[in-house]
Amino acid sequence: MGNLENVKKALEVNKRVYEAVRENLRPGMSEQDVYDLTKKVVDEACGDVPHEFIGDFVGGANTEGIGGGPFDHVMKAGELFILDLSVRYDDAWSDTCRTFFLGEPTDEQDRAYESVLEAQRLGESLVRAGVVASDIKEQVEALLVSKGFGGCMPHHVGHAIGDEPYAKPAFEEGCDMTVQDGEIFTLEPGIYKDGWGMRVENNYVAGTGDPECIFDYPRNIEYFILKNR
Repeated sequence: MGNLENVKKALEVNKRVYEAVRENLRPGMSEQDVYDLTKKVVDEACGDVPHEFIGDFVGGANTEGIGGGPFDHVMKAGELFILDLSVRYDDAWSDTCRTFFLGEPTDEQDRAYESVLEAQRLGESLVRAGVVASDIKEQVEALLVSKGFGGCMPHHVGHAIGDEPYAKPAFEEGCDMTVQDGEIFTLEPGIYKDGWGMRVENNYVAGTGDPECIFDYPRNIEYFILKNR
């Protein structure tokens, strides 16, 4: 399940990266520029502690493809940027995601973002020790269908982390594994449409009741709308 204290230390590094991106992301900045900024912040934050990071660094139309990168895209006003970041701090991994907006979102994007947050809150109400992983995906997908975004999330809703940046159980079709008490996991619903995509991911510890969120960082859309850049 991983060293919880080191996962939390890794999550502090994630926060520092997102704050640096909020401060610096602007039109004319490339996906590679964001990657280089991330490396600088991670290296400075971790210091002499063994560390590394992986992630998704995609902007503009590349966000429709869920992840990957950095590619060669240069950001333009009005585009979205997905930064999904896993940091290894010593022997433990974090895994979070935030979506940034270079200007005001469209009405559809605003509705999609609220639907993503509703999907994440639904997951928070469902995941606990003993739950079958595939049940979470089914119920989250049903919510997205009710919001008009059915079929727009072609990936899992989340997965275990700790010793690795990705582990089972994963909240996806066909995974009949059950969540264990004390397991560290993610919830990362997303929506992907023609030309854009978005995702929000937090980390939690499972228990017999509601899980404990261990990533105390904003997720409201206003925090990630970068204006006057």
